[in-house]
Amino acid sequence: MPDSPTVPPGTGALSDLRVVEFAQALAIPYCGKLLSDLGANVVKVEPPRGDTYRLQNRSRVKHEGRDFAINNRGKRSLCLDLTSPESHEVIDALVREADVVLVSLKGSDVPRYGLDYETLQRINPGLVYLENSPYGSQGPLAQDGGYDVVAMGLSGMSALLALPDENGDTPRFVRPALADIVTGILSCLGVVTAIRHRDRTGEGQRVETSLLHTSLGLISNMFYRFEDYEGASMDAFSEILAGLREEGAGFADQQRVMQDHFGGWPIGNIYFRHYRTKDGFLSVGCLSPRLNQRFREATGLVDPRGAKDFDEGREAGQAALQILKDEAEALFAERETEDWLATLREHGVPCARMNFPHEIFDDPQARANGFIEDLEHPWLGPYQVVSSPLKLDATPLVGQGPPPSLGAHTDEVLGEVGLAAEAIKRLREAKVVGRYDE
Repeated sequence: MPDSPTVPPGTGALSDLRVVEFAQALAIPYCGKLLSDLGANVVKVEPPRGDTYRLQNRSRVKHEGRDFAINNRGKRSLCLDLTSPESHEVIDALVREADVVLVSLKGSDVPRYGLDYETLQRINPGLVYLENSPYGSQGPLAQDGGYDVVAMGLSGMSALLALPDENGDTPRFVRPALADIVTGILSCLGVVTAIRHRDRTGEGQRVETSLLHTSLGLISNMFYRFEDYEGASMDAFSEILAGLREEGAGFADQQRVMQDHFGGWPIGNIYFRHYRTKDGFLSVGCLSPRLNQRFREATGLVDPRGAKDFDEGREAGQAALQILKDEAEALFAERETEDWLATLREHGVPCARMNFPHEIFDDPQARANGFIEDLEHPWLGPYQVVSSPLKLDATPLVGQGPPPSLGAHTDEVLGEVGLAAEAIKRLREAKVVGRYDE
């Protein structure tokens, strides 16, 4: 298999930045991809056998997993055995020439490999150092490795979003990988902010993100605790939950009781939800009295809450709201999606077809805005992906090249950071750098 083409000089707002990435899997490689799309020169440091993500959704081509390809385009690959004492010669050379270092490793491995901020900052005082940990750098889990499935479970997000398994006993893991992707975006934001600070002051700094903190942030609009308002309710649910677990209730039952306790889906919700139509599904979003009125005008539904004597807290009020919900669902099921969308839009109701993920590749709205990108992989062929979710007029985000083959740029990068050919040869012979299968 031929090596990856050499990545051309970057174009974009960050084309003068050198980034070194010590990370595997998804969250921080996604950050590195965004930085590359912004023009940065990103060198991905991989173990001699490669980032484990190369094994996910692997293809017929060795070391070329499809998941890896999506999250590592435009980077260069350098293979380095961090467990070798001689690796510090390479690390020092890379860090001296870097503007940004991205680190996402097991907490106990970071100082063991000499990749902690204090060590690297002594080599390059102006360095912007991004450290990502699964659960935060302090506390009893600080030294543990982890993945988004664990962080989302710990945060409570999985209790909200996970689907029960076929028996209703156990939650399935949540997909998409929300904690990973959003952590990557926040990490990129943190790096760019720190670079802005360095440009103004000359001072580098550490930026810290974590999968757990991201997960908590993602549910922060739903779960908070004002003691005078939510305190008693949360304490009461803790007792209810303990009782359910003692009885052996499965996840589906526990999740349903949680949703009922905290008011997850009001009975009379007809304005902000998904509907089944005759041939599919659609989504409506009306969160103001004016939009609610437009929805009623479009559908002809009569909301009993408009009556002066309506009392939602009484049994009759709850029954009326259940009837309203049933009427709305039956009404939408009578007509096809496009027919309903035309009617709703005519009345100014925010709405759209509810797609399944694979349908977005042909969606005219996504295509018109360039949200879907057509690419060519040098060995895997043509493919389609979601483009970087950010647009800049003067310095647009552009994929800087294909994903790198394993270790393809090792000698090239080492030469750029000042290692002589003899030193590179010595390190290769000692198997400090380079692929194991070479």
